[in-house]
Amino acid sequence: MLSQLTLTVLCENRVVNPELKAEQGLSILVETPEGKLLFDTGQTDTLLQNAKTLNVNLEEIKMVVLSHGHYDMTGGLRHLVKQIHPVEVYCHPNLFNKKYKIMEKGRVDIGVPWEKSELEKLGAKFILKTSPKEIMKDVWISGEIPRLTSYEYIDESYQEKVLESFIHDELHDDLALIINTIKGLVVLLGCGHAGPVNTIKHAMRITGNNKVHAIMGGMHLHRAPEEKVYNITKNLSELNPDFFIPLHCCGFRCINYLYNMYPKRVLLYNVGDTFSLGI
Repeated sequence: MLSQLTLTVLCENRVVNPELKAEQGLSILVETPEGKLLFDTGQTDTLLQNAKTLNVNLEEIKMVVLSHGHYDMTGGLRHLVKQIHPVEVYCHPNLFNKKYKIMEKGRVDIGVPWEKSELEKLGAKFILKTSPKEIMKDVWISGEIPRLTSYEYIDESYQEKVLESFIHDELHDDLALIINTIKGLVVLLGCGHAGPVNTIKHAMRITGNNKVHAIMGGMHLHRAPEEKVYNITKNLSELNPDFFIPLHCCGFRCINYLYNMYPKRVLLYNVGDTFSLGI
């Protein structure tokens, strides 16, 4: 179990420091005694600009983990790989499937904005995984996350294109980063499409550790029905984590529910904020 861990928000929807930039996306720098990795890359080159402002040396990154194949998690990858290459990129085989969302203006492309071949030419070395894997000491990618709860479901508006047909996208490529520490599990979510509760329980099964220190990242509840927000936050609270760090797509109602239950455990982070063991 790790006794040292630092997580720095390089890309996020919220910002306070006027020298940093916010965007609809997420990127978290993970630092352990064995090295540094990047969890997601935001949607543009914002993470590079913020890293420079924060004096983060991206050249030290050993690998990148992509939570799923949407533009706001993967768009920054091309900019990153042009700066640091070669670099290993862990993700699910479905990451590059053609992904869409039905919105008021029609069907919108929300998938990875770059072709896999283009990224490989720039130096990305994709490592495709569907099962859990320890990629650094006590740092795991979840692989596919079993969908066991009834209240954590994928909205019908998400679609993927298979041949010439558009079908419901169950987002099987959604994965999490699991860090096993002396204070409990620290679980990073991109958007948590597979469900935060499903994800945490999967992390417990992988590691054999039922203590949760922190849940950090998106939960995709900003436009969810009230019943879904309530059920997820209620069941998350029953897992009794030391800290909730809601980012990106969690939404105000999710944050409000969690804060009302555990005001001292909710950390409202912005771009540039850092979480360390022993906070």
